[in-house]
Amino acid sequence: MGAPVEKLNMHPRVCLNPISSMNWTLEQDLDYCRAAGVEVITVPFFKFRDRITEGVEAIRRAGLRGAGLSTGGGSLIDSGEQTLAALKDSIDVAAALGCPSFYGVVGPTPPRMTTDEAFARLVACIGPANAYARDKGVRLAFEQNSIATRGHGFIHTLADLADLAREADIGICLELQNCWYERHLERLFRETADRMVLVQVSDFLVGEEVKYNRRVPGDGTMPLEWMLGKLLDAGYAGYFDLEILGPAVEAEGYPSAIRRSLDWMSERLAAWGA
Repeated sequence: MGAPVEKLNMHPRVCLNPISSMNWTLEQDLDYCRAAGVEVITVPFFKFRDRITEGVEAIRRAGLRGAGLSTGGGSLIDSGEQTLAALKDSIDVAAALGCPSFYGVVGPTPPRMTTDEAFARLVACIGPANAYARDKGVRLAFEQNSIATRGHGFIHTLADLADLAREADIGICLELQNCWYERHLERLFRETADRMVLVQVSDFLVGEEVKYNRRVPGDGTMPLEWMLGKLLDAGYAGYFDLEILGPAVEAEGYPSAIRRSLDWMSERLAAWGA
């Protein structure tokens, strides 16, 4: 990390997703959190999937709380047994760390499969994993991903994610980066706030590359402040999770980009009395 890390003054409803320091190791993330005074993170399972016991113990030693656990990878629409097998480790780790939820994207589809068919298959397959998660005290949720990453998932709008949540009885991880351009957001926020387990915050500058390109809040052109306000008006009561990545973040450096982002979010939530 180089220079001394500045202590952060984070609003109690703001948490840090280590995707925001994409190329750091888990150990570097934990060192930064200790130095900066971060207490709540979204647990980045992808950073220790191949050394689960070691990663869980390191997070526990750091004294961090998990607002949720992020996971992903692999098909979830082949069978109920296969879907449970794909998600079981994530559920177990979330439970071991006391995370109230875990979330991911919905996985790929075979070539030329329609979204309607993939949607129906996911609803049919998710039951065993959902039941297993509930038995472990963990809420299963999905997030919507960009069409630019279609190979990772086939749910690209909050409207479709809301339908999935209702039909499969699961939670919602709301990715603001992948819904800000939708119509009827205020209504959708009201209709889904009770299912939201986490809201992921970043900005986007129109005209730039869409894939893996998320700006510091306030540096882009999304109606971000409006969206946060409408989510609070809708009754959302959970964490706002910082998840930035891309060329601008890499050029600025993680500590500076994270600090500016968390300051922007915390200042507004404090001003609104959240």
